[in-house]
Amino acid sequence: MKTVNSLSGGKTSSYLAYHYPADLEIFSLVCIDSHNAGRSLDKKLVQMANDKLQKYCGHQNEFVATSEDPIILKTMFDLEQLIGREIIWLRGMGWEQMMMLKKAIPNMNKRFCTTIMKMWPIFEFLFLYHSLPVKMRVGYRYDEMERMYRFSDMWKYATHCEYRPKSDTWIHRWKEIIWRIGEFILIDNKVSHRHVVEFWKGFDLEFPEDSNCQNCFWKSEQQLRKNFDKNPEIMFWSAIQEDLFGHTFKENNSMLSISKLGIQLDFNFGTGSGCQAGFCTD
Repeated sequence: MKTVNSLSGGKTSSYLAYHYPADLEIFSLVCIDSHNAGRSLDKKLVQMANDKLQKYCGHQNEFVATSEDPIILKTMFDLEQLIGREIIWLRGMGWEQMMMLKKAIPNMNKRFCTTIMKMWPIFEFLFLYHSLPVKMRVGYRYDEMERMYRFSDMWKYATHCEYRPKSDTWIHRWKEIIWRIGEFILIDNKVSHRHVVEFWKGFDLEFPEDSNCQNCFWKSEQQLRKNFDKNPEIMFWSAIQEDLFGHTFKENNSMLSISKLGIQLDFNFGTGSGCQAGFCTD
């Protein structure tokens, strides 16, 4: 059974990759298919990312932007050099295609984004190129072990279509399988946030100040407001999507209204967000 390290680009999963090598090091990038959201991206870095994604995701759109802090692109290239092993880059459908498919904007009541844009491409890659199940390690630390109990090992996917002559329609047939077995190696070795932070002080590796999607509905309004300063292209793209769909990421505030908030100087910025789908972590 092959081992897989699921990497997010944050300090914890990078610590995992450095200390506990796996057969496969996998990074799934969340993409926006709008050039406007990636207007300030370094063109050479974009080309390098496309070269990586082309290997296994040539059927997806060209990479032009991400909803994650763009620093993550350089982080993953530098991490690959540091650990001396290939990191496989994957991507699924972009934000625009996902929202058109679901006819909705992700929010606290409709939490489908991580499954579609991160987990789906990883399952697809493993299903096509490797034997299932795999032993999968994710960046769950000892001080957040409650996340371990939300880890799901099942995946439901469409196997084929069947034609119904009487109604002249097609119907999908589905199958549910065990595709991964969780291996919580950081919890087993009692690695906490303090250990991770102290370890990376000895390296010249830049991590995003705020990990995961900059527009994530899990983030507080103050963190989203701060992200308007750091990555305005991503955040204003998100505000436009709210206007197009007539719904908001946050229940009580639109992105545009959040952009006009004042900054609370005593707020603890850069804490990331713990996505409940089982992948995102700082």
